[in-house]
Amino acid sequence: MQNYFHELSENQADFVLLVLESQGINADYTKDNNSFNIILNETDKEKAGQILKEQFAEARDRREKYKAIQLPLSWKSPMIFTILIMLSLIHFYSIYNGFHGDLVREYGASALYILQGEYFRAVTALMLHADLEHLAGNLVGLFVFGTAVFSLTGYGRGSLMLLLSGFFGNITNAYLKKGLYLSIGASTSVLGAAGILTALQIAKRKKTSGISMDTFTPFAAGMALLGFLSGGENTDISAHLFGFLWGLAIGIAYTMANKNKTDDMSNTYSSNNSRDDSSTEILYASISMIIIIAAFMKYF
Repeated sequence: MQNYFHELSENQADFVLLVLESQGINADYTKDNNSFNIILNETDKEKAGQILKEQFAEARDRREKYKAIQLPLSWKSPMIFTILIMLSLIHFYSIYNGFHGDLVREYGASALYILQGEYFRAVTALMLHADLEHLAGNLVGLFVFGTAVFSLTGYGRGSLMLLLSGFFGNITNAYLKKGLYLSIGASTSVLGAAGILTALQIAKRKKTSGISMDTFTPFAAGMALLGFLSGGENTDISAHLFGFLWGLAIGIAYTMANKNKTDDMSNTYSSNNSRDDSSTEILYASISMIIIIAAFMKYF
């Protein structure tokens, strides 16, 4: 037996031996200081070389595919901090001035009033929170998932998509529950963000791997996340579910409308590397703010 593969690490040597032995090739190794050398018969040299070449190429392809389906993120979005500050100000200002309870009654998501045409409640309810714990949980959720959405779609489109997923989630919840309930909190939009990210991940996996069971793994992960975030005594689970499903639908619509962009998600959104013209992002962000202001003025 002779040395044919030299100066390998211990892990590399173990991998080579495992591959060769699985193919019926008798091999061993020798240690030279801190490196390892693979020894095998002269008659097996050519076959071993071809097998290892194929194995290393396959491993490299798997690594590249894994990298391709990762959703790269940028955490430098002033928009997410604007949203977090706005929600905090609404909560603390209303409590400090003693009208928090009235605000919840006037603007919370109630099926009784939404079904009578007060659709503004489906938006305003997203801005209200029961207590500090409720607020803190949603701020963390928005920071994690909202920032990811903004990173991949742009802060303008992203903010509008989050708002719409929360709005339609609350509307659907009201029409299906039809009960005397009052629901508040940004968690419907948080789950909407999770749905959007699920859609983007599915689209990326479909692009890199084709349609298979693995393509829909993000959906299973999203549903698991839905269950994890829907615990708690006073949690409106159905609102979370509809927020997630509407986020998924909006995310799918986004991937279909922006196919060229979602095909190359290595170009993330940031202040220096915008996915679209900044004026377009400002327009979408402005539309989101106008909807919120109009909702608090009860225009729809």
